[in-house]
Amino acid sequence: MMRTWTTFLNVLCTLLPIFTFASPATVFLPVLLIKSSTSNKQQNAMIEMPPLALTTQMLQCFLFAIYAHHLHMWTLFIPNLAGFLLGFVWSTIYPFKVASDGGLRLQWRIQYTISILLMMLGALTIRTLPYLSSTIAAAVGVLMCTYPLPSMRQAYKEKNSNLMGSSVMNVAMFATCLAWVVHSSWLVEYDIFVLVSNTSGVVVQGGAMILRAIIARRTQVIAQAENAELSASTSLL
Repeated sequence: MMRTWTTFLNVLCTLLPIFTFASPATVFLPVLLIKSSTSNKQQNAMIEMPPLALTTQMLQCFLFAIYAHHLHMWTLFIPNLAGFLLGFVWSTIYPFKVASDGGLRLQWRIQYTISILLMMLGALTIRTLPYLSSTIAAAVGVLMCTYPLPSMRQAYKEKNSNLMGSSVMNVAMFATCLAWVVHSSWLVEYDIFVLVSNTSGVVVQGGAMILRAIIARRTQVIAQAENAELSASTSLL
């Protein structure tokens, strides 16, 4: 029974990250598939999410992939190879589809440049200092798991949940982090570093999902009030 449970958890911990790494498609596809050429619709279709989720995915997955390849850890290598390739695509497309906000493009330039430099460092030192790559990847993983955090206050203030990515991204990362929390706990294979980073991800992504519900409710209440006011004004006429 214990072996069956552990096998099931290992499968989840392998497959869920791949789904999570692919989940930014829910942000990009609506923008890439837009047909209209009018400026207003193009602006509305632009990506509003900061690039942190994408650049950290690209960087962390690359470093873990070369680390896993060096040590022949294929279970770790496969999802991280997929994560790197997808993260590279998302990060490279991002500046062409981001909303016309110089701040977001500046964030992308800084993060993308740092990511490239750290990937080069990891590639150059993987044979002599393999644990350098895994250590950097673990640190970057905390940022990747908690990417909505810097945007949550602004999202609440502006009632704009798009700043935290898509709901699919939040749910996917929440599920992935939760699976790894269980895997890295004393129940399976205790690892304090994996446990801490993924616990932070569960907390932040869970908070992001709750905040989405609050924003949706506030938006609904405001819309209902505006409709009631409009109806009252119409009836007076």
